Amino acid sequence: MLAVLFLAFMWGGNAAAIKMSLTAFQPIAVAAIRFTFGLVVIISWAYLNKIPFLPRRCHWPRLLLLGTVFVIQILSFNWGTKLTDTGRASLLLNTHPLLIALISHFFIAGDRLNIVKSIGLIIAFAGVSFVFIGRVSTSQVRIGDAMVLTSSCGLAVINILLRRYMVPQGNPPIEAMNQFQILFGQMVFGVPIYYVLSWFLEGQTAAYGFRSLSAWIGLIFQGVIIAGFCFIAWSSIVKRYPPGRLSSLFFTTPIWGIAFGHLLFQEEITGSLVGGAGLVAVGIYLVNR
Repeated sequence: MLAVLFLAFMWGGNAAAIKMSLTAFQPIAVAAIRFTFGLVVIISWAYLNKIPFLPRRCHWPRLLLLGTVFVIQILSFNWGTKLTDTGRASLLLNTHPLLIALISHFFIAGDRLNIVKSIGLIIAFAGVSFVFIGRVSTSQVRIGDAMVLTSSCGLAVINILLRRYMVPQGNPPIEAMNQFQILFGQMVFGVPIYYVLSWFLEGQTAAYGFRSLSAWIGLIFQGVIIAGFCFIAWSSIVKRYPPGRLSSLFFTTPIWGIAFGHLLFQEEITGSLVGGAGLVAVGIYLVNR
């Protein structure tokens, strides 16, 4: 379980790493470079360990949908993080387990909310409201918050699709995909789109800070550590423990995100932010018990 808490700590630093990269790169370029690194790590690990990672032809329609949501989710998070504070971005993105529970109640058979989970949802969403009420935000920050919440919704949808795609579906049934096939398919679909969008929308400004060491450290952390090795570690852990039991330990992720924002960017830790993070953490824990 210490390994899971360490992963929660690492994922808590993701928003801060993105913020570091955004000091020298534009948001779409950050996504393109990040997942290029991640793709290399995933392919190398799967190849060395003889794990099948190439999706079959019957999987591509599913990966088209998954990849589209993936592109929207990452771009909205990068743009949102550019406009809002690191701590707020981390907190709002990590509401996605709550959205998963809420959506699953209506669309996934046998995954209903009980009293404890319902109380957790109420507590967590009260925490989100507390964050918004507690500080007079500029219009830029409000737009950033809205974009990160959009990204959180996208991440919830991705996780629900993963649940469906990792078991046989249809009649006749379509073969289930493993996690490496899914992630490889997402990245192969998304990375070229990121580069094309960056070329047309960001142009010469896409990599104007190429020599910034801190920006590259942020990119390497996002790509090699988060998109690469953290995914590999998580894939190994979930084979040995129930996912629900593990997910409850990720209540610490938004707290780490706020801490990284304060340490690296001197962001103010307000009472409303701490209180909201505490309520969200409690809610995540209850929802995933």
